[in-house]
Amino acid sequence: MSRKDKTAPTKRTMNLYFRTDRTTKPATITLYVLFVLVVLLGLAKILVYDLWVKVDSARTALSLAEARRDVVVAELSDYDEVREQYQRYSATDEERELIDRMTVLALLDDAIGATARLESVSVTGKTVQVQFQEVTLAQTADIVRRLEASPIVERITVNTAATTDEDTDLVSASILIQLQKKEAEDK
Repeated sequence: MSRKDKTAPTKRTMNLYFRTDRTTKPATITLYVLFVLVVLLGLAKILVYDLWVKVDSARTALSLAEARRDVVVAELSDYDEVREQYQRYSATDEERELIDRMTVLALLDDAIGATARLESVSVTGKTVQVQFQEVTLAQTADIVRRLEASPIVERITVNTAATTDEDTDLVSASILIQLQKKEAEDK
């Protein structure tokens, strides 16, 4: 190879193709405007429409809640009258602490029964005053023992035991019974 054939390469053709700038044409401007409108519509949906739907559903829920409230208020319009009737017929705290009178009378009937002639029974709070007659002192002691065996009886005091009329064996007795609620509930 000769030295003459080793020449540097040269460019022998020229590329004359060039692109024209279309950014100023109305079609390109229209595309940009459409792009901005689509972005604005997307933001409007998120920032306006979705919030408007939430507010509308909240208002609907509020109107339903107000309607329910109005119904309840209408039902409670006679609350004072119902409350007064309830307080009239329900037991007070003091009455709840008392022992059922039927339980006390059943206890006295079991203890005294046909043994004595019952004169009077007075129940006040947790205290029962009983007067009976035509029993002996031994029968009176037996009645007291039967009463003390009951879980609702706290203590018994025999106030008087005196003879009636001319029979020296028969007496008239007066007994004071203290009741207790705590033991009665355990029964």
